Formats: sequence, structure tokens, C-alpha cells
Amino acid sequence: MLSKIAFFETDDRPDIAADRARLLPALLQHLQSFSRNVTVAAASGGTLGACYDADISGEKRFLKTHLPGPRARASLAKEADILEQLYGNAIVLDRFEIPLADGAARLCLMMPALVPQAAPMPPADAAAMAHACSERLKDWQPDGLASFDHYLASAAEALKTLSSRGLLERAGAIEVGRLIALLGDRLADLPEALCHGDFGPKNIMLQGAARRVIDWEDAFRGIAGYDYLYWLTFMENRPFLQEAAFGRTGLAQDVERAILVLVVLLKSYLAVLSGEHLKHAVSAEDRIAEILDLPG
Repeated sequence: MLSKIAFFETDDRPDIAADRARLLPALLQHLQSFSRNVTVAAASGGTLGACYDADISGEKRFLKTHLPGPRARASLAKEADILEQLYGNAIVLDRFEIPLADGAARLCLMMPALVPQAAPMPPADAAAMAHACSERLKDWQPDGLASFDHYLASAAEALKTLSSRGLLERAGAIEVGRLIALLGDRLADLPEALCHGDFGPKNIMLQGAARRVIDWEDAFRGIAGYDYLYWLTFMENRPFLQEAAFGRTGLAQDVERAILVLVVLLKSYLAVLSGEHLKHAVSAEDRIAEILDLPG
């Protein structure tokens, strides 16, 4: 989520649609140098990347590259490394360079064509999957991961912005501020984990009958249990909030509530930055109040 926030916080943003269109012929030409039997079309989704559906000699593939710049490239390389740690060569089938006319190149990942889940996972399955990923990655120490301090700093800016725009009343803002401060005060004593950063329904796909967690560009060094609580904040998972918000992460209940508030606050801030909040049926204030009002 932080990469999307950083993207919308700056005025100097690349034209994503134009960049995707520019990459398409270069990608097709590169693939056709290995096989003439190739079709490629832009895929939907991929907020800050360029994604394509491909058919290569009858095999369905998903291709993913990145926006211009070393930071975007490093994020995609990080995702590839994490996917290989989790799944070996089952997801990242290949990584290669796409040469461009201006002499630059883009990193591209080739993956199998995965299938979305037909229905939301039960909370117990989501918690178990998030924990399994953390356990698999716990002894791996890649460079360049953001820390949870970045999330706390972004939360402070989010709270300031929502309050100043009248999207969060004073009483709610005070309680949110208290909970964010609580996370900062206890951070040193909380269990650490490599967190996904966007552990949501669209990033949990099926390869046959096996669930695979994809899109690890926003992975960061955070709090064990964060990913499950993040999963709960998606609109399709709201029915689970009342029954499954607490007691599945091993964290104290006030810490779980604080993480839920932090996530909804940051999601609301991102929606304001992108303008998407104008289309939302549930306001930021109501979503945050729902977390604050959860029975303990």
C-alpha cells in the first residue's frame, strides 16, 4: 500500500496507460524472437505496473513488468525473489529484460495464468495462510525492505489529512491517534515478520487447487499478524469483522484493534489522494468507527 500512497503523493507521476501501451510492442517483439506463435494483450489490474496476458505456443501466461525508475524495478525484483522463496519455480517461470528503443530496459516476470478464487476464504484459512507465508520467510533477510516505522509516519500524515478535510471528526481522530501511538510505543516488543503489505482477496489466486499469494512488491518488515488483520479490512470480508477480528494473531486485542485502525486509515488516505473516496458507499469515518466499535 505504501508504494501506491507514495505514487499519489507526488505531482510528478508517469502516465501509466501510455507507458503500458508503449511497452506492449517491445514486449511482443522480444517474445517473438523466441517463438513466432505469440499473442500479447494488456491485462486489467496492476495499479502501479504493466501486466499482460499472453499465449506462447498454446501456453497461457501472465507477464508483469514495472513503471520507469530504479525503485519500481527493485520492487518487482523483490517480488520475484519472494515468490521463489515461497514457491520455487512454480510461479516465476522466467525473468527477463525487455529492451526499449531508447536504450533502456525493463525487468519482466513470466508467470502461469492463475485463477481468482470463487468466494472469500474463511477467516481461519486466511489467518493460517498469512502465518504460513511468514513462517516460510522468517529466516530470509532481503535488503531494502521498508520498516513499520514508515507505516507509522504515513499514518500520522493520513490522520492529519483526513482531519483537516473534515473526513474524520475530532473524537474519532483523537482515538485513532491514541491507537497509532500505542503501536509506536509497543513496536519494539511485538513479534516481527516479513509482511506482504497487500494481503487481500485479489492477491490470493489459485494454481490448480493450490492457493498462491502474489504481488509482493509492497513487502515490508512489520508485525506478525498484520497481514491477516489487513485481509479483514477488505469490503468483501467485512461480514467476518464482528466474529473474527480478535484472537487469531497471538497479539493483544488492543494491538489488533490498533492495526485494523491503521490499515483502514491508510486505505482511506490513499482513496483521498487518488480521488476514489468520492465513489465509496461507506465513508472513511464510518469505516474507522466500525473498527473502534468492535466489541472486545
